Amino acid sequence: MKILTGSIILTISQWYAFFLFSQLSFIEFNVIIGSVIFVLGFMARTLGSIVFGYIGDRVNRRTALILTGITLTISSLIILIPNVYSLIISRLLQGLSLGGEWGGASTIVIEAYSEHKFRGFITSLLQLSVPIGIIFSSLTILVVYYYSIYWPYSFISITFLSLFSLLLVKDVSTHNVSKSKTQPLLEAIRQDWKNILKPIGIKVSESANFYIFTSYIFTKSSSISFLSLIVLISISFQLFLIPLFGYLSDLLGRRKVILIGLILMTLAGIVLTRNLLPGEILMSVSDSALYAPQSSIFTEIFDKRYRFTASNFSYQLASILGGSVAPVILRANQSSLLPVTLSYVLITFISVLLITETKGKKI
Repeated sequence: MKILTGSIILTISQWYAFFLFSQLSFIEFNVIIGSVIFVLGFMARTLGSIVFGYIGDRVNRRTALILTGITLTISSLIILIPNVYSLIISRLLQGLSLGGEWGGASTIVIEAYSEHKFRGFITSLLQLSVPIGIIFSSLTILVVYYYSIYWPYSFISITFLSLFSLLLVKDVSTHNVSKSKTQPLLEAIRQDWKNILKPIGIKVSESANFYIFTSYIFTKSSSISFLSLIVLISISFQLFLIPLFGYLSDLLGRRKVILIGLILMTLAGIVLTRNLLPGEILMSVSDSALYAPQSSIFTEIFDKRYRFTASNFSYQLASILGGSVAPVILRANQSSLLPVTLSYVLITFISVLLITETKGKKI
């Protein structure tokens, strides 16, 4: 239980920081600077998956996890320095830490509960860090703009949260695994490149979905407080839907739950163009179905020698292709939402058809 609790709190602090900066990039900066800051975080996440993945697969899972928390703490302090260079460095470090932490926490949890009948449900609890993180960030934005607080001060709370999480994970025990004898990412690409591509295809639609309804939404011509409230209402559904879909993935299988999410995402793309609140809620529901099985799939599909690196790399690269690209395209070109949504749905649908069901797989 300590493994799960510590991993969840550390992951919450990572997502809280990343979402807060992502939302602020659409509020505080013009289109060019805001888009650069937004995308930089995603690029750094991919690099973080390689750097910390190497440490996790070659040295120790726990060591890699602790280093991601330290990196986040440094990032949250640097942003308090009032110049553009500190913003860029902070965002890069933020993405770097998240890029290593998500896969690390997922790997540690899945290996700790590898024999559990409901490991899909258990790992979905780790995914709750995302809606909790976005709730924290949206509430923070409401408070900052209501009380006219200097926005970099909002990251002080993240510093304390990340330090607290480190106290919980520093003594976490990890299972002994056979370590990669070479660079883990290179080994994964040489021996398992098809399984790297499939999770990328599964992830891109969910990532696009999520950042459309939590970050791109702030470009709408409504008050920041109103839009923050809409996001809070929508994301709150995930607090019970993610565990529910995680449980269903143990009963029906990971692939079927993702297909349900794709159907809902298509409907959401239609509704959101007509009615903001119902569209946002439907996007949130579809995202829950798409996201709940990801910790399970991304770790179950890979060999334990390079599981930390490969799961992280696939996840973070997909986040660039979905989470950063979709909102930027919509904002820069004022593109229609439905064609963008359908293109991502198609990619994930093909990937689901190609992947082997991992429910109950011995890992």
